[in-house]
Amino acid sequence: MSADPADGDVLTAAVRTADGTGYAAYNERADGSVAPFYVVYADSDRSERYGFICGACGSLAVGMDPMGRLDCEECANSRKASQWDAAYL
Repeated sequence: MSADPADGDVLTAAVRTADGTGYAAYNERADGSVAPFYVVYADSDRSERYGFICGACGSLAVGMDPMGRLDCEECANSRKASQWDAAYL
């Protein structure tokens, strides 16, 4: 994962996705247990969110549950839930 300054925005880099090309926003991150997760957009204008990329292994196979927990399917990188439902207590 690296941003090419010749492409313009050094905070956004093109990444290969299953649907074609996505754009990783390196200034939009969520802390993980091993490395940060970065937001990936479907377009270079950052108007349509695609998902997340793992900062540890570079995988786009990152799952997010309704409570905001992030888990990389390729490595042990994860983020605890940012929300929770206290109704079960």
